[in-house]
Amino acid sequence: MSLITVIGRGHSGTRAMSNTLAASGVYMGEPLNGSWDLIPPEDMYEACRVFAKYVDWRGGLSWDWQRALAAEPPPEFVSLINSYLKSVLASDATHKGWKIPETTLCFPWIHKLFPEAKYIFWIRNPRDCIIGNHVTDDLRRFGIDYPDTVVERERRAISWRYQYDLVKACAKPKQWIEVRLEDFVLKQDETLKRLEDFLGFPLVKIPVKLEAVGRWRVDDQNPNTRTNYYDMFEPAMREYDYEIPAPPTSKAAFTPNYEETKVPSFTLPELLRNNDGTIVQNKEQWPARRAEILDIIAGRQFGRMPDKQLPCRFTVVEEGEAFAGKARRQQLRIFFSDAPQPAMNLLVYSPKNALGPVPAFLGLNFHGNHTVAPDPDIILPSGWFRNHADYGVSNNQATETGRGKAGEAWSAEYLIEQGMALATAYYGDIDPDFDDGFQNGVHPLFQAPGWSGRADDEWGSIGAWAWGLSRGLDAIEKLCPAIDAKRVAVIGHSRLGKTALWAGASDQRFAMVFSVQAGCGGGALARRRFGETIWRITTAFPHWFCLNYNRYQDAEETMPFDQHMLVALAAPRPIYISSAADDLWADPKGEFLALKNAEPAYALFGKNGLGREFLPP
Repeated sequence: MSLITVIGRGHSGTRAMSNTLAASGVYMGEPLNGSWDLIPPEDMYEACRVFAKYVDWRGGLSWDWQRALAAEPPPEFVSLINSYLKSVLASDATHKGWKIPETTLCFPWIHKLFPEAKYIFWIRNPRDCIIGNHVTDDLRRFGIDYPDTVVERERRAISWRYQYDLVKACAKPKQWIEVRLEDFVLKQDETLKRLEDFLGFPLVKIPVKLEAVGRWRVDDQNPNTRTNYYDMFEPAMREYDYEIPAPPTSKAAFTPNYEETKVPSFTLPELLRNNDGTIVQNKEQWPARRAEILDIIAGRQFGRMPDKQLPCRFTVVEEGEAFAGKARRQQLRIFFSDAPQPAMNLLVYSPKNALGPVPAFLGLNFHGNHTVAPDPDIILPSGWFRNHADYGVSNNQATETGRGKAGEAWSAEYLIEQGMALATAYYGDIDPDFDDGFQNGVHPLFQAPGWSGRADDEWGSIGAWAWGLSRGLDAIEKLCPAIDAKRVAVIGHSRLGKTALWAGASDQRFAMVFSVQAGCGGGALARRRFGETIWRITTAFPHWFCLNYNRYQDAEETMPFDQHMLVALAAPRPIYISSAADDLWADPKGEFLALKNAEPAYALFGKNGLGREFLPP
């Protein structure tokens, strides 16, 4: 029996090796995802976090692994790895192995656990590695600190350098081979021979894509992308014989425009003009035009929600009273598949003594259900959270100190006193808010076998969050008789304000839409280029939108839509959009103008508009 472990940074092409091994009769565990990674990955992720407790960041690009290298893997780590690899370790196959990029983050201890394993260290030009995203791009998710940056590619570069340095700091195993992806693709026969000599058995030759090599050359020609080279790559590129480029001229840092005199002149697409050039004349003709607009925005901004229907399950986990007996509390769990994860926990408060079903507000929260109210009976979540001391999150885990910290914003008890209900869920239950290559959350449930990346019009995180809100409404319809499901308003703030707009557009069951400080990509006209812009938001948060939205970076005038059309998709239902007067980043005037230019859709139904032509002073 031989155990084979593939080591390599995320987006380095390691799937080519695991695919080859599997095709050659190596048992790679089960189940596997489209990248041939053994899943579910949570135990491996947690093992990486245990290892990270033994790593000291010195600042800059310097980490000290001496404590980790000197220590024996603690029992917690061993248990997690054994749990993750249980199908592999239990197999009696002659040859077995595994591959998941996160293995690199705890490689020294993996080596100690499996000293006799055969290790394949997979290498790719780092310039190509950072073009694509991966869950390991944000090292803090795995407990490793690093220099702050808002530039996504720089964050990926730092992660690449960390993993390169970590592997170099560890003594090489007795059985170790280094393979470049470029050689596997361009010199496949020769490289397979090297691997066969190392492994001791024949390998199947799989199809390879020549375009996988040197993608950075094409990327260099795209004026809308950031640099794909950083000086921190140089030592590794010299070691592995990659071409060292002359450092390109860096793009200027983003400087928002806050002056009305610098807003470019623009013409908005006509809201009521159909794709065939005819004009909508009455409310009976609006549904057809609405469908056209919905399709345009889905394909060009948020991405298309999959047609596939998941076998969602809904259950009541806990019920009780809250707010001195004024409210009934329900804690629901929405399972998105037959597996226990991913799942969404929905917290519902409704008036206890209401005479009949009541209206409700449904929205996603940023920091966990337990932060919404100082209610000791709200179940403390156990998933991953972004560290935030103000909300009691440390080591990416929620704690009791966060309980009720967002209570003022949600005003749950006040809503109960006004005869209304509140329902909320943590948005990370649906899709984690970081650029992870869509390997977590609900996205993998929709990905076909062999999925290798998003199509240009495939949904991003905002689309997933909006989809999750609809599943929340499904749960209310099924399990919350105290709520009138036909009077549920969808609400959201900031990125979740964009989500509320898209949820209200995509699911007309929502009776009303509330969006606060959603700004760029939400309720503000993009063509104004005021405050945050498409270039800034897609650069900082590439996972929020579909890839097609990148086409409009510094090219907003070419969009076949603008946000007045997104707003109009709520018609004839009420819609509320607001931002603080001084929140110029969100462009309050641009939001006012989007509402104003959505009025023609409401006029078809005899609805009043804003009642004024200009933004109030």
